[in-house]
Amino acid sequence: MNDMTATVHFSIKYDGPALSSHEMDVRELAPALLALSNLLEEANRAVFPDASDVRVHVKGDFKGGCFAIDLVALQSMKDQLVAIFSGPTASASANLFGILGGLGLLGAAGKGLIDVIKWLRGRRPTSIRITGDTTVFELRGSESVETFEVDLITGRLYQSRIVRQSLAKVVKPLEREGIDLFATGRGGVTEAVVTKEEARFFELAAGSPDVVSDTLTENVLLQIESAVFKEDNKWRFHDGAVSFFAEIADRDFLERIASGQERFGKGDVLIVDLRRVQSITDNGLKLEHIVSKVREHRAPLQHGLLS
Repeated sequence: MNDMTATVHFSIKYDGPALSSHEMDVRELAPALLALSNLLEEANRAVFPDASDVRVHVKGDFKGGCFAIDLVALQSMKDQLVAIFSGPTASASANLFGILGGLGLLGAAGKGLIDVIKWLRGRRPTSIRITGDTTVFELRGSESVETFEVDLITGRLYQSRIVRQSLAKVVKPLEREGIDLFATGRGGVTEAVVTKEEARFFELAAGSPDVVSDTLTENVLLQIESAVFKEDNKWRFHDGAVSFFAEIADRDFLERIASGQERFGKGDVLIVDLRRVQSITDNGLKLEHIVSKVREHRAPLQHGLLS
């Protein structure tokens, strides 16, 4: 049985005054290259879990005017496997281009993970939804909604914490004084750029929670245990089983409170649409409650007469 190997050639470079001598501290370069290798391995695992591993080899020489390295991404496939396209090598090549494009390292595939993180600028997506073959990132503000559309591969890569952490390590040399730019491309054409000012967004993205589930339940009855009228503070509710804190995201309801139209007494209840967002953070599993809409405000529930 023979192995067949698909390859994609691409380059990365770091640029800035500190690299004018075309030298780079190995203590900065080595972790970045290892992170790039991990990035492709984890991206491949996230998108094509049944495919062969991806490896990265240093190929070329160092370029003048900056510190640049030519690399080769390789993926082997057994020759008896059924190919998605014209043959196993074509399938592996498609996988590699899909991964590199999804990450944003090669711009030919469209908007990638690098573009998503630069668009978010450290903000957390309000929602991530799949529409056909498109992943839509949404940011909801008090008066506007912003959206950013990418393919399914890019959406899946964003949802992998390890992929985002590896990408943050690739651009980490930009934190050093005198290194101002990270770029990727192929054939002498630059296809993706991250500047020093943008580098912090990648570190923030790496720490963002991985959303496991995001469910909306309509017409939920909640009893108010504690109402907080300071901006961004959470209310405490009881749903008949447990107590929990929840963010109030219904702007119309908050405006009615501010204008004095809504007044509260002990034990009042709300009929709401309630979102439950379960995510994985660096500290473990996290569950958030968000009241997206208040449908009705009722007086306290009536109890039986005391004897």
